[in-house]
Amino acid sequence: MAYVLFALLILESFLVALLVPRPQAFVVILPVLVTLGVAAWLAPRLVRLLRGHRELKEAYGQELTFARQIMESVEHGLTVTDEDGRFVFVNRAYARMLGLTPERVLGRTPFEFTVREDHAALRDARDQRSAGTSSTYRTRLRRPDGSLLEVVITGSPRWHAGRIVGNVAAVVPLRELRDADDGA
Repeated sequence: MAYVLFALLILESFLVALLVPRPQAFVVILPVLVTLGVAAWLAPRLVRLLRGHRELKEAYGQELTFARQIMESVEHGLTVTDEDGRFVFVNRAYARMLGLTPERVLGRTPFEFTVREDHAALRDARDQRSAGTSSTYRTRLRRPDGSLLEVVITGSPRWHAGRIVGNVAAVVPLRELRDADDGA
């Protein structure tokens, strides 16, 4: 696009030089020549800036792909929640623990999958993370079929621009439970 504009300016300067009488041509063409000079000076810098932006965007995409590969390749569950406590990312391992797909978990809260008797521990852990500290605790997850899974959750605050914007948690399964009365 910059090259097209540059070519149009050059074309305009030639037309001005041909169509305007000689003494006035210099007055008319001088601003055009200054504009061409500035454009010639800016063009390589603009191209470098745009190329750098594209390379940065490609590098960011590669890093994001790499991070997702790592998060999906671990055998234990990984979750990320937002400030409202809703899942914004869960890996396949965590979704499998629940017997769901990741898409069915996103947008929901950990409370929806935690046994009601364990909600107090979940709230305490969330309060600790909101205060800026990590925590580890045991809890039980309830699957849609009613079966339970005892897990250990280690969570940390998720920081952005100097403030806590959610939580990141690793979820490690301990044992399958038949129902709520089996766990202790």
